[in-house]
Amino acid sequence: MSPADHLTPSQRAAVECIDGPLLVLAGPGSGKTRVVTHRIAHLVEQGVPPHQILAITFTNKAAGEMADRVGRLLPGARVQVSTFHRFCARLLRRYASVVGLQPNYTILDAADQKQVLRRVINELDLDTVHYSPEKVGYRISTAKNDLRTSEDVQRQYEESIADHWQAVIARVYPAYQRWLLESNSVDFDDLLLHVAMMLVENPELRQELDSRFRYILVDEYQDTNAAQYQIIAALSQEYPNLCVTGDPDQSIYGWRGARIENILRFEREYPDAQVVRLEQNFRSTQAILRSADRLIGHNTQRKAKRLLTDNEEGDAVELLEFTDAHDEADGLARRIRELVESGGATYGDVAVFYRVNALSRQLELALLRHRVPFQVAAGVAFYDRAEIKDALSYLRLIYNPNDRSAFLRVVNTPLRGLGETSQRRLVAWAADNGVNFLEAAARAKEIPRLTKRAIAGFERFARLMGEFSLADAGSVEKLLLTVLDRTGFTRPWEGSLNEQDQQRLANVQELVTAARQFDAVRGDEPDLEAFLEQTSLVNETDSLDPAAGQVTLMTLHAAKGLEFPHVYILGVEEGLLPHERAVRDAGKRELEEERRLLFVGMTRAERRLWLTQTVTREFRGRTLHTIPSTFLAELEYNRVDASAGGDLFPEWQAVPQPAEKKKSLPRNAEGKLDFGGAGKITTAANLLNGSSEAVELPRGFAMGMRVRHPRYGVGTVTEVGGFGARRTVTVRFAEADRVEKFVAAKAPLQPLGT
Repeated sequence: MSPADHLTPSQRAAVECIDGPLLVLAGPGSGKTRVVTHRIAHLVEQGVPPHQILAITFTNKAAGEMADRVGRLLPGARVQVSTFHRFCARLLRRYASVVGLQPNYTILDAADQKQVLRRVINELDLDTVHYSPEKVGYRISTAKNDLRTSEDVQRQYEESIADHWQAVIARVYPAYQRWLLESNSVDFDDLLLHVAMMLVENPELRQELDSRFRYILVDEYQDTNAAQYQIIAALSQEYPNLCVTGDPDQSIYGWRGARIENILRFEREYPDAQVVRLEQNFRSTQAILRSADRLIGHNTQRKAKRLLTDNEEGDAVELLEFTDAHDEADGLARRIRELVESGGATYGDVAVFYRVNALSRQLELALLRHRVPFQVAAGVAFYDRAEIKDALSYLRLIYNPNDRSAFLRVVNTPLRGLGETSQRRLVAWAADNGVNFLEAAARAKEIPRLTKRAIAGFERFARLMGEFSLADAGSVEKLLLTVLDRTGFTRPWEGSLNEQDQQRLANVQELVTAARQFDAVRGDEPDLEAFLEQTSLVNETDSLDPAAGQVTLMTLHAAKGLEFPHVYILGVEEGLLPHERAVRDAGKRELEEERRLLFVGMTRAERRLWLTQTVTREFRGRTLHTIPSTFLAELEYNRVDASAGGDLFPEWQAVPQPAEKKKSLPRNAEGKLDFGGAGKITTAANLLNGSSEAVELPRGFAMGMRVRHPRYGVGTVTEVGGFGARRTVTVRFAEADRVEKFVAAKAPLQPLGT
């Protein structure tokens, strides 16, 4: 390697290890991506063919950054750098027939999966209230991540004493899988499960792929689940040149199946493995690292390592105390604005993390009031919008005529007079005659009890779909524009003065822009398959623009892999961080993951780190006294009274505050806010434990709150506006695929939390 590469001794040791298993324990900010990319370059320099190297990570952003760096180090070399799901999606297209699929399968996102599950649950005459698609889907996802097929679940149910939930899953899971296979579709978990089982059940195929990918590098190995572990193990048998990098202290995805044991037991499974520790941090100040290191030292499920840095001492971590969430949001907005106006940073240097999305509502409003530009990490949200899913469903049905969920989504969008009754009759007839829904629509005259209007509507739809072709259009953008034009997709919104209609139009135009940008990258090779795959495998942070010059708001989970000069972490309070589930966890496993989550958030900060806490906070429709997070006793920080009217920013005292902020709050003899207090007080923890002592406020709604409507089902509050009797609440109901606005005081909505 060139001296210009400036690798530390430990980094160089990891880079220059060629053959055999290698475990790289990489602390936060230790140059892990640099090591992985330089190791790939070193392998090629030592004569390893680029096509025999496979590098896998978890997010599109990480994969893109890694591929860019490899491209700069090895111009022209074709090394496969991918996310787990994208790698499996492409492998599955090549060997689709092995698992009973066709190569043109489509990928269902979470909303599509929920709709399919709802239909399957109803077909089995089960109650979708008690056995909701969300709960059933979570249990099926867990089974798939644990490598349990529908046959496995059925057999386990038959061979053991099961509870009612096991009985339900044993019925729904197989029916759901049949629906997917008959639709030539997969869900996200299937991408991993199908490939894992394919490698286990086909020894010759496994050997072929093992020989093809002789050098495998896996990033963030601590986040792998059982299926991902199985895939990597299967591809590393004859050629165990497996390099895994990661950090047990940053394992934060146990709730979605990640197994920290995979990295903890690596040396037992590969006894001849070399181990390299990357302990030097190039990101954060000594003060930040010292506090984070002290926190994570309280965990037991970890591999010992130190966090070292040659960076400056820096400012101490600060805990900012506020009266309530309004005070907290206003205080942060003012602080950020003053920091930027003083020349100490740009807005793009600042990030705010929170444990649950609901905590961003007040902050977003405060940033708007103070004219502070911000962006929210919600890359998936764009593709969750009804109009975007509808437009993409047309493209999915063109690509995969067997796609049942796509058909049902667009057959009556825009309205064609093809209601639920007509669709049910078509679905039943298609099942009886062994044809897909599109063919059934073309043969609508053969379907009993359809009205003449329904027959004509189905036939027109089938003819229309048969006229769409990527080859004729010449590009994905032109195909999409043709679909929008021929179907009259945007016609109901054109000329409308309704703000929501204009937003729908703007969203569809943005999708056209995305297609145009995709085509520009592909050049003369239009690829509908790749475009649909790209829109299906979206990560939460994909929409972030680091050059936008905006404050970034995101959950702590989404912050993994990122870094910012200035970081705020909201709500370091019991029941929030750690989350209420971890508070109730007797085994402390979840509590350790919550500690790792805070550790990850803290180590994203380069120069300054602030934690926040409030005396009271609205929680599940109630105003509660908070109690400090147990983690605060494990940190090193300075406590700051940052409440409005305090001595931190005296000029704030002149700012008029809402009436409810004038209530008396507990303070100690020194005049400081008293978070402990004497006597019996109501806390978030009390509420979680069933206490009814909380002071209830008049019923209110907040952005991000989940609610239930007696007709439309469960939805999410997307907007709250107006005041008093004119206060309105807008809700998106995914199940009914509609957005409705209500007068808050009269809305038949039952709050369900966030």
